[in-house]
Amino acid sequence: MSLDQQFVLPSASLENSNSIHQLEQDRAIFVGAKYQAYYQKQFEKITPKKQYAGFNIAAFFLGVIWLFYRKMYSYGFMAIALIFVIGVIETLLGIEGSGSTIGLSVAFGMFGNTLYKYHVDKQIGKIRLLGTGDLRAELENRGGTNFVAGFILLLIVLGLIALAILAS
Repeated sequence: MSLDQQFVLPSASLENSNSIHQLEQDRAIFVGAKYQAYYQKQFEKITPKKQYAGFNIAAFFLGVIWLFYRKMYSYGFMAIALIFVIGVIETLLGIEGSGSTIGLSVAFGMFGNTLYKYHVDKQIGKIRLLGTGDLRAELENRGGTNFVAGFILLLIVLGLIALAILAS
């Protein structure tokens, strides 16, 4: 069952529309300015049967940096671990090339919106469940973007690239 369906109670139609409307409002607050301009349309395309919601160019080109920018830290650390493991395996097997990097970039681009919707709905559910303090302020605080985290990770990546170039 998707998180959308968990928030929609199977009672009267009016209650269902109020729950859906509330979830949309919560998403708009959580995501921020980009919600109505981009993410709302992408999220509407995602259903339990159709998990693909269009190609996310930022997720494709920035990958892990995009995850940290969008405050999906746990996914970002998992992606870093995956990249590290793939790199170790490629080194041990003597595989040279960038096929795995391209594959990960394509996966980020194809499923970035789906992953982000799942993250947004999960966080909204947690915030509503805890119910501590001002709901709007908590949604804004946990949601949105973190430019500093994305920028720091970008600097780390550029530093690692510079080290790799100097070492070769």
